[in-house]
Amino acid sequence: MIVLIFVLVVLINFILQTAIFPYISVFGVEPNIALLVVISMAIFKGRFYGAFLGFTIGVIQDIIFSPVLGVNSFILFFAGYLVGLIENKVIKDNLFIPLLLSILGTIYYNFTYYIFMFFLSKNISFLSFTKDVLLVEIIYNSILSMPIYKIFSKIFVVPQIRFGSK
Repeated sequence: MIVLIFVLVVLINFILQTAIFPYISVFGVEPNIALLVVISMAIFKGRFYGAFLGFTIGVIQDIIFSPVLGVNSFILFFAGYLVGLIENKVIKDNLFIPLLLSILGTIYYNFTYYIFMFFLSKNISFLSFTKDVLLVEIIYNSILSMPIYKIFSKIFVVPQIRFGSK
């Protein structure tokens, strides 16, 4: 069952990232759905599935979108692994957790991507990158983190029946 969910998540992410979100960009910035999906998977299924999903989606993004092969797969792999480390320590009903992790994950992703591009001699202005891309993407990802997290919670959380009152 998890393999089917995994394949569907990768396909839906690919469709959203290529066919829908380019048309609803804000100031030329698209949300990083791949990062939000990896974070949600890692919260619910742990570091192995988070890292594996991150690597898989990252390779697909590298092949299609990136000028350099391996950057997205590396960043998303470690994002999934690091978030997966705290899987057992977070309260999955708390909606503040995906919001906080989406903000931290967006900062991690963008700064790591900038560092890779800097060392690969790609000309990116740090000030315009921070001002024009990072802030808009943090807001965009924060807004979209809640519905994505709710979808994952519906998929992976088994409802518990409680009898009596508390």
